[in-house]
Amino acid sequence: MEAPQAADIRNKIIGILAKRARLEAGKTQRECAEILGCSPSTFSQYERGKKGLALPEIEALACFLDVPLQSLLDGEYARAQQEEEEPLPLGQIMQIRQRILAVKFRKCREDTGLTQREMATLLGTSAYMISQYESGRRQIPLAELEIAAEQCGRTLDDFIDEESLPLGRAQRERRMVTRLEELSPDVRDFVLKPTNNLYLRIALLLSAMKADSLRQIAETLLDITY
Repeated sequence: MEAPQAADIRNKIIGILAKRARLEAGKTQRECAEILGCSPSTFSQYERGKKGLALPEIEALACFLDVPLQSLLDGEYARAQQEEEEPLPLGQIMQIRQRILAVKFRKCREDTGLTQREMATLLGTSAYMISQYESGRRQIPLAELEIAAEQCGRTLDDFIDEESLPLGRAQRERRMVTRLEELSPDVRDFVLKPTNNLYLRIALLLSAMKADSLRQIAETLLDITY
């Protein structure tokens, strides 16, 4: 399948997922458009797959709609209960993410030994547009980013920075569950056992103490023991 056709299909899929998440969250196209800094008509084009959303825009949308990022990428879906929270500066976050992605996109191309013109040919666009992506002046549509990643032997995960993503509550809960699952079974059981709450609080306090204070506590314990 040619890159432009693949991008068109991907844009339509993302548009469907974005629309479903928006309707489930009870948000209007205008509200979503305001978050992304575009017009309602442009957001409508995103939902219909006529235009492609960029990764920073999808990240901001996931945060605003309080759904996991993956629900807008591959349809894995989970709604969270609504809760009032302080709004994040999503506009600033998108700008920072756009600049970070521009650098990563350029490095991906250069590491593969491709020129801007060759990358443009692979994506079905112009060398000028590639230069715009790499300078951070234009957002890279997700569909094109995925195709570029594949051509460079990378995956979309290589462009997603888990630690810098704007997180809604659903995403935070998902991350906490993932981190719990990464713990060894005995440690996980200890953490989840309510009666161990006091020990965990003590561990938190100790982790915040300076080395000198910890040394004094250790010496005191030794004196008591002996």
